[in-house]
Amino acid sequence: MKKLPNIRRRGVSSSSAEWVDVRPLLGDRAIPMLITPKVPGLELGEWAKDNRVFIDELFAKHKALLFRDFDSDGIEGFERFVELASDTGRLEYKDRSTPRDTYGDRIYNATVYPAEQTINLHNEGTYWVTWARRIFFACATNAETGGETPIGDVGNVYDRIDPVIRDEFAAKGVLYVRNYNDGFGLTWQNVYQTEERDEVIEYAANNRIELEWKDGDRLRTRQRRPAVRLHPETQRPLWFNHAAFFHVSALDPHMRETFLTELGEDELPYNTYYGDGTKIEDDVVRHILGAYDAEKVAFRWKEGDVALYDNMQIAHARQPYTGERLTLVAMTDAYTGPEDVA
Repeated sequence: MKKLPNIRRRGVSSSSAEWVDVRPLLGDRAIPMLITPKVPGLELGEWAKDNRVFIDELFAKHKALLFRDFDSDGIEGFERFVELASDTGRLEYKDRSTPRDTYGDRIYNATVYPAEQTINLHNEGTYWVTWARRIFFACATNAETGGETPIGDVGNVYDRIDPVIRDEFAAKGVLYVRNYNDGFGLTWQNVYQTEERDEVIEYAANNRIELEWKDGDRLRTRQRRPAVRLHPETQRPLWFNHAAFFHVSALDPHMRETFLTELGEDELPYNTYYGDGTKIEDDVVRHILGAYDAEKVAFRWKEGDVALYDNMQIAHARQPYTGERLTLVAMTDAYTGPEDVA
């Protein structure tokens, strides 16, 4: 991440909420809330160290915070801010769905996906039994064009979905089916970050994942999860799942045709069903994606930006782009839903 000009950093006192401006980034949208320094050379971590209570209050009220024009001090500064603005340590990307590189202690690049493709809105780790309450992003290298990371409030998404559809998902949940080592998608070794079957078996047993070992060292997994979660503090119902995101009908048409022709539905890298194993109708997926799109808020990154989102309430996405792009991500404050407690 590029550093701002070499200006002497200023220390801040415990009352230094006065050192920043807080306002909506987009006047007509509630998210994200923009926080900018009133003085040049204010280092984000130094300010955060003395203002954790203030940050937590903003986070609880607004759910999506964007810190801009601070001296972010590169990757090390991002790591420091993540540590200062979190209650617990960083989560590892295990049971991952895309390849990722590391840029520090559990600091990763955002999803690797063809630059010309759109990544739909989703919350991170909805198919895990323990996920992050806080997710951080940092713009290290901004794309030449595009490359925005849109966000959306999944409480509002829930409200937009037809109650009949919501009720069916609430009753049945979501079944995630994934296949590894079929020549498409990730290998199980990459997904679970191990070469040892026994480690996968142990992880699956601890995370309510059904395993089916196939010939040729291939693997199929099944995970049944709730489609709707209640926010721990507000008890607001949230559309917290990958039901539409992982569904075959949500794929780019060319990619979908290739996968279905080469593999067939049973061997797709990932697909979703109702929790009882029945098919989710394509028009239901379109309806859900439409609810997400109606809540999408997109804005242009600025190099050095750092964002903090409530991962349960705020979904994120990615727009197509040209040029080089590097967005860093970290997840903290692990949370296990009451439905997933053994």
